[in-house]
Amino acid sequence: MKYQEFKDGIKNHLNSAAEDFFFVGYCLRKIQEDELYKQDGYKNIWDFANNEYDLSASTACRFMAINAKFSINDGQDMDQKYIGMGPSKLQEMLSLPDEELEKVTRETTVREIRAMKAAAKEPLSFFGLPKTVRPEDSLITTPGCGDKYDCFLCSQECSIRQEDRRCRFSTCGSPEPCGIIGNTEWKKRIQFSLYKDECQMLHTELAPERAGDGKPEPCCQNCEHTSCFNRCDVAKKKDEDAKKQAEAAERQRLKEIEDQRPEPTHKEIIVMYDWWSVSDTAELKVQNFKEMYRTSGGWNGKFDYKCSNRGIRINHKKELTWAQIIKEFKIIQEERRQAAVEKGKDDKQAYLKSREKEFAIAFYKTLYQSEKEIIKTRKAADVVKTFKKERGETYDGGNNGGYSERITWNCYPDKICFSISGLGAALQIPWGKYVTKLFRILDDNPDLEKPEPEADPEPEEKEPEIIDADFKEIVDEQDPEEKEPAKPEPAADEPDMEEDIDAEEATESQEAVKESERDPEAYTLRDVKDYLTTLIPELKIYKQEGMPDKTIRKRRIWIDALTLLKEKMEAEEAENDD
Repeated sequence: MKYQEFKDGIKNHLNSAAEDFFFVGYCLRKIQEDELYKQDGYKNIWDFANNEYDLSASTACRFMAINAKFSINDGQDMDQKYIGMGPSKLQEMLSLPDEELEKVTRETTVREIRAMKAAAKEPLSFFGLPKTVRPEDSLITTPGCGDKYDCFLCSQECSIRQEDRRCRFSTCGSPEPCGIIGNTEWKKRIQFSLYKDECQMLHTELAPERAGDGKPEPCCQNCEHTSCFNRCDVAKKKDEDAKKQAEAAERQRLKEIEDQRPEPTHKEIIVMYDWWSVSDTAELKVQNFKEMYRTSGGWNGKFDYKCSNRGIRINHKKELTWAQIIKEFKIIQEERRQAAVEKGKDDKQAYLKSREKEFAIAFYKTLYQSEKEIIKTRKAADVVKTFKKERGETYDGGNNGGYSERITWNCYPDKICFSISGLGAALQIPWGKYVTKLFRILDDNPDLEKPEPEADPEPEEKEPEIIDADFKEIVDEQDPEEKEPAKPEPAADEPDMEEDIDAEEATESQEAVKESERDPEAYTLRDVKDYLTTLIPELKIYKQEGMPDKTIRKRRIWIDALTLLKEKMEAEEAENDD
């Protein structure tokens, strides 16, 4: 039966019939034994009975005792010989000894049962013996009964007990009383226990015999029912200690297995380092890696790995903690820094440094006219503030527009980074230093601040040039005196380069015309490739400069998407060529 069925049973059988009280007692016992009352937030069975059914603790205890005393089949059915007896009579019969209980019949009245109870209250021990009485000058003062049994060894429920039974695991110097014998609360609980028929404390014949005198020595620690709610505190503590010892033994066993595993090789750790695309210049922190990768794992085609809150296991070898893996990663970083120095990375920085002036001018030419006007004031603080706000806060980037050697830059709140496409290195210049250098360059080269030749301060509408039917401009006739000098004839074994150049220029002119006619949103394979040549170096710079992970991921998505698009367009061109 389920908890709700027990509750419904109690509600439906709360009437005057003894059999109904008997079933109510059974349901209360089951709820008490399995602690089902906790599902409704009650601390004990008495609060449950009082709040749910308005039953006092004494009434609920009486119902449960009646069921436990006069039941068969673990409390589900009343013993046939007690059916028909009223609840008052059954209540009086609860405290009758078993030998007197056998004398009660359906015809026995309540008054007669009370008389039998009064006659059974003679001060005798469990063994039917009176208290041990010794002479006043006796050196033996141990309490007991009949000069035969001692109370501190006796485990029987006795009406004349004079001393607590001692816990069998306490020392002689510090004797502790048994937590069950004489415990009134335990006596109430055990009557409703499903294990009461197997309890050694109630049925001493089930207990092991004591060495020496062969007397029963019941103890909860000898009982196999470790889940019994009525076990003594000493037995519960022993169970908890045994559980902890088992857990410690299991941890030790797993540790020994772990210690026997080989450690991952340095080569395997390098593969892990590259798989996670760890930057050689990034600052590595244990907490960052733990939060990012603690739930990751799998097979990447080269090795197997599994991460957890504690660390990472590579190829089923010994697990490395996050602190250990970060330590190994830092070693790899240092190795690669040294390798980069050996390959001439310092030379790349020197090369970029030598072109610092060219970089400064290239960036200056792309500025808005409003920004150039601010620069003309030569107020360094205002210019730096403008660059930080207009360029740095948006992480602005750009290039010089060339295809043979593209100069790129990326702006940050505190600096600007210049690089050359494909070089794999960047030159970092703080905004203040850049402005100072730019002022010096402009002062030495005043032509840079002059308006562009084609810029007309007062533009006027001009008639478009006349174009012939072949879309070629009609040029003015050249003055005979200004004729170009005759060019040498190419050698017989050399190709006519002039014709090739003319042909190329004609082709580019036609492409320019087509370009002006096509959809402005249309793009070609060359556009995709050019954009990729810009994005890939920028991604390397982002990693070197420690840009936010979100920004790096977005740039990686762009590169991967454009790479797939490029492959698709190349495949389509190949099919068209076929």
